[in-house]
Amino acid sequence: MNASTEARGRVLIVDDQHDLLEGMKTLLELSGIDVTLHDSMITLPLILREADPDVVLLDVSIPALSGAAVFKQGLRRLLRTDASLILFSGRSAGELAVMTEELGADGFITKAQDPMEIVTHLQTLIDHRRFLRLTNQEVPNVTTRTALAAAH
Repeated sequence: MNASTEARGRVLIVDDQHDLLEGMKTLLELSGIDVTLHDSMITLPLILREADPDVVLLDVSIPALSGAAVFKQGLRRLLRTDASLILFSGRSAGELAVMTEELGADGFITKAQDPMEIVTHLQTLIDHRRFLRLTNQEVPNVTTRTALAAAH
């Protein structure tokens, strides 16, 4: 990976809707963001290590997310990543806000949002995450959730 690729940011999209995945990938890549696509929770920890994303967009309709283990342990602890964990769904903002809190995610983005708004949200999250990494600060979930709530 070269320096210019590193500076743009990396997003991992976990979703089983392949048409949506390809569309989002194309849009994000046109915006200068590297994208890795994945469609399974089973091998997600391995993909997370390989992709080392700044942000993970995680479809909440994937069956493994409804399991009791996820709710008990929280996403971050289960996946062991410092990437921003963003729920991504066609569900209502209210429902996603509750799920974000229950799962310990950093925020949410609805699939109904304007695609360019999604790109802007993701770039803001990437910039925030990278700033905190550069300054060796821990990334608080509350800050990211507050920024996302203000953007909605």
